[in-house]
Amino acid sequence: MSSTRNLRHNLARSALALAIGTAAFASAPAVFADDTTGTIRGSVIGAESSSVIKLTDTSRGITKEISASADGSFRFGNLTPGKYQLQVFENGELIDTQDAVVGLGGTTTIYLGDSSGVEEVLVTGERISQVDVGIAESGMVLSADELMELPVARDLTSVTMLAPSVSKGDSAFGNNASFAGASVAENVSYVNGLNTTNFRNGLGFSEVPFEFYDSIQVKTGGYSAKFGRSTGGVMNSTTKSGTNEFKFGSSFYYDQDVSTAPNTFSADNDQDEFQQDNYNIYASGPIIKDKLFFYALYNHQNVEEEYYGILSPRGYKSQEEADFWGVKLDGYITENHRVELTAFSDERDEIESAYVYDHETETVGDYIGDTTYAEGGLNWIATYTGNLTDTMTLSVSYGENEANRTTSPDTADIPVVYISNDQSQLSATGNWGNFTVETGEDKRQMTRVDFSWDLNDHFIEVGVDNEVNTSIADTINSGGVYWMLDPYGVYSCEKTSVCPDGPNVRKRIYMSGGEFETVSNAFYIQDTWDLTDTLTLQAGLRNETFDNKNAEGASFIKVEDQWAPRLSVVWDPTGAGNQKVFANWGTYYLPIASNTNIRMSGAETYIHEFYDWDGKCQNADATPCNVGTTVVGTEIYSNGDVPDTRSLVDTNIEPMYQSEFILGYEIATDAGYILGAKGIYRNLETSIEDVAIDAAVIDYYNSTGSWDASKVDGDTVEDVFTGFHQYVLTNPGNDMNVYIPEMDEFVALSADQLRYPEAKRQYGALEFTFKRPFDGKWSMDASYTWGHSWGNNEGYVRSDNGQDDAGLTTNFDQPGLLDGGYGNLPNDRRHTVKAFGTYAFDMGLRMGANFMWQTGRPQNCFGVHPNDDFAAAYGQESFYCDGELVPRASMGTGENYWNLDLNAQYPLAFANNQKLLLSLDVFNIFDNDTVTEVDELSGETYGLPFRYQAPRSIRFGVRYDFN
Repeated sequence: MSSTRNLRHNLARSALALAIGTAAFASAPAVFADDTTGTIRGSVIGAESSSVIKLTDTSRGITKEISASADGSFRFGNLTPGKYQLQVFENGELIDTQDAVVGLGGTTTIYLGDSSGVEEVLVTGERISQVDVGIAESGMVLSADELMELPVARDLTSVTMLAPSVSKGDSAFGNNASFAGASVAENVSYVNGLNTTNFRNGLGFSEVPFEFYDSIQVKTGGYSAKFGRSTGGVMNSTTKSGTNEFKFGSSFYYDQDVSTAPNTFSADNDQDEFQQDNYNIYASGPIIKDKLFFYALYNHQNVEEEYYGILSPRGYKSQEEADFWGVKLDGYITENHRVELTAFSDERDEIESAYVYDHETETVGDYIGDTTYAEGGLNWIATYTGNLTDTMTLSVSYGENEANRTTSPDTADIPVVYISNDQSQLSATGNWGNFTVETGEDKRQMTRVDFSWDLNDHFIEVGVDNEVNTSIADTINSGGVYWMLDPYGVYSCEKTSVCPDGPNVRKRIYMSGGEFETVSNAFYIQDTWDLTDTLTLQAGLRNETFDNKNAEGASFIKVEDQWAPRLSVVWDPTGAGNQKVFANWGTYYLPIASNTNIRMSGAETYIHEFYDWDGKCQNADATPCNVGTTVVGTEIYSNGDVPDTRSLVDTNIEPMYQSEFILGYEIATDAGYILGAKGIYRNLETSIEDVAIDAAVIDYYNSTGSWDASKVDGDTVEDVFTGFHQYVLTNPGNDMNVYIPEMDEFVALSADQLRYPEAKRQYGALEFTFKRPFDGKWSMDASYTWGHSWGNNEGYVRSDNGQDDAGLTTNFDQPGLLDGGYGNLPNDRRHTVKAFGTYAFDMGLRMGANFMWQTGRPQNCFGVHPNDDFAAAYGQESFYCDGELVPRASMGTGENYWNLDLNAQYPLAFANNQKLLLSLDVFNIFDNDTVTEVDELSGETYGLPFRYQAPRSIRFGVRYDFN
C-alpha cells in the first residue's frame, strides 16, 4: 500500500522510529477495521520477489503464509484478537521475526526485513504510543484485563461512560447511556457479531458478565458503512476464546451500598438497601490441539434490593436470581478456514414483593403480593470465515437473540386504583401489586455475509445484513381495569372536557396483543483507498430497508432505499505516523421500533369512561362504590379492532435519519503521550413521530364542505374527530397524505392545517483528549468535552416525562404540546471532564481511579395548556406554568455533578502457575449527594429533588486462576 511504502522508508532511516514501529503493535491501535476481528498490515523492508511472510497464532498453533506484494506490503485480515508471531523468509531463509498483538477491530502496523545500517535500539516499557493513521472512527477499545484494573461497575453502560461525549440517561429508562446528544434508545449492541439490542423500544441489550468479555469497543461516531440501525452509538464486544493451554479459574464479587441518598418528596431513600453476590467459574483449552478450542463460563448472580415510597405508600423488596452460562467454540478446518460458535443464556427472574408502607413511622406493613419479571433468553451465533485467496476473504454468520418480556403479578386479578389529592398528585391505593400484566417475548433471527478483496491500494468490502424481528405481546391492566379516583373533581377535569363536575371516577379499560414482525435488510459496499503515501480515503455506501407489519401480518409501514453514504479521510502530514488529520461525514438511519407495531397496529382497546361519585365510598379492594350507573363521558382511543393500515401512515413519509460531521487532529509526542482535538456536529435531518390529526381533519372538511355525514350515522366531523381519534406516523412539519376510513378516501392535509413544527435535534461538541499508555508504572486517559444538544425532539424516548414508548411519545401528539418546546434538550451536558487510570507499586499493589465532573441537566416547568383543549387533555405536558408560557430549558440547569471511584488490587502467586487476586473498589468515595433530577411539574413539589447521585458503595473481589 502506498502509505505503507512511505512509512517503510521513513522507518528505515530512523533507528528510534524503527523501534517504535516494531513495538507499537503492543498497544493495538484501533482503526476499527472489522467488527469481531483485527488486522496486521505492513511492509517488508528491502523485499524481494521471493519474500514470504509466515504468521503464527502463538496461543493456538495456527499458521498461514502469504507472499509480499511487489512493493513489499502485506496484510493479514480477519484475525482473532490475540498474540501472533511474524517471520520473513527470503528463498527459504529466515531473515526476521517479530511478535504482534492484535486487538478488537484494530489494525496493527509492523515492518519487517532488512534493517542494515540501523543501530540496535533497546525499547523499554510495556506499551509504546502511536497514532493510527488508518481510517478512524471515534471511540475507544478496552480489553478485559484493562477493565479489571479500573473501578468500573460491572455492566456495559458503565464502560461506555468512560468514552467522551457519552452521558448517563434519565433514571426512568434504567441504566442506559446517551451518545452525543441522542436519546438512550438509539444505540446498538453486538456480541461476537450478534445484535443483542432490545428492538422493542431500543432500551438495553442482553446482559453478559464481565468474565465472558474479551474486549469492548465503544463507537461514539463516524462508524463505517458496515454498521447501521443506530443514530446514537455502537457497543461492540467479543468474548474470550480457548487456546492450546488449559486454564481454569473462579471469582467471587460482593457489592453493597454502604450509604443512602437523601430522602425526596416521593421516596424514603434512607430505607434503601442494595447488595449483590456474583460467582463465576470458567474453563478453557483445546478439544483437539491446534484445531478445536473451547471457553466455557458459568455465572450465578443474586441481587437484593429494598426501596420505599412516600407518595405511593408502598415498600418493595426485590430479589433477582440469574444463572448465566456461556460457551465459545473455535474450530480451524485449515489455516485459511475457521468456524466459531458462541452461545449464552442470560435468562433471569426478578421477584418484587410489595408491602404496605407507613412513611410517618417508617414501618413496613402487610404483605401485598409478588410480581415476577422474566427477562433474557438464549442467544447464539455461528460464523464461518475463509481466506479464499491471499487477497479475498469471506465471512458468513447466522444467529438468534431472544428476550422474555413477561410481567406476572400474583395480584393479577385485583384492579389498579389510584387516588388524587387536591393538588392533582396521585398515590396508589388498594392491594394490587403491579400496574401491568404482560406476556411478552422478542426473537431476532439474523444473517450476515461479508466479503473483502485486497487490491493493494484499494481494500474493497461488500456485505449483506438481514434481521427478522418478532414481538409477541399480550398486555392488560391488573384486574382488567384501572380506576382513577378524583374526590376533589380536579385531576380528571384538567385533562378532558367530558368528565363530570365535582367528585368523579375514571375507569380505564386497556388491552392489547398480537404477534408483530419487522424485517430489516441492508447491504453495503466500501473502499479504503490509499490515494497517496500520506492520504487515505474510505468511501462507503449503505442501503437499508425496514418493513414493520401489523398483527395480521400486513405491512403498515415499509421504508425502502435508505441510502446512507459514509466518507472518511485521513492525512498523515509528516509521513512518520506520529500525527494525523482526519474527517468523517455520513448519514445514519434508525429503524422503527416494534413498540410502534404493537401500539399502533395491534388489536388495542383503550377506553376511558367517566362516572359521578360521592367522593368517599370505597370497597375493600379500594375500588369505588356509590358510583353512578350512567356513563357521563367516554373517550375511545382504540376500540379493539386492528386498524386499517392505510390510516396509520402518511404516504409522503420519509425515513428517520441523522447526518454527522467530524473533524479532528491527533499527535503522539516524543514523551509517549497522545493528544487529540475533535469537533463533532450531528443533525437529526428527519424524524418519524405519531401525531394526532383531528384538528387538521376538522379544518379540512369544514373548509372543503366534503364531509358526508350519511356515512357515519349522521355524525358531524367534530363528533368523530374529538381530538384523539386518529394518530398517524409522519415527519412533523410537512404536508401529509393520509387515508380517512370514515370517508373511505385519501386527503391531503397541509402543514399549516396540521400546525406541527418541524422536528429538530442538533448536537455540537468539541473534544480534547489525553492518553498516556501504561508503561509498567502508570497510565491515564482523560478528556474534556464541550457539548450542546438543542431542538424540540429528544429522539426515540422522552426524558421530560420518562416515557419509553419509542417513537410514540407525547411530544408531537398535539400541536399545542410543542408551544415553547424549542431549546436545550434533556441530554444537553455543556461541560464534561473524565479521567481514569492505574498506578502500579513495586511490591505488586495496583491502584485505579475513575473521575467524572459534569454540568447539570436543563430544567423545565410543565403544566396544563391554558388555551388548547386538545393539548390540555394531556395534563401537565405543556411548557406552561400557572398559565404562563415557560419555554424549554428556561428554568436554568441542575447542579454540577462530580464523582470519584477508587480501587486497589493485590496479586498473590503460588506454585504450578496458580494466581490469586484480591481487590477492593469504592464507588463515590466521598459520598457526594448531588441532585441529578428534580420534579418539573408545576405545583407544590416543583423543583424539589427527585433523584440523587448514587450513594457510596463497595465491591470486594477474589479471583483465582490456574494454568
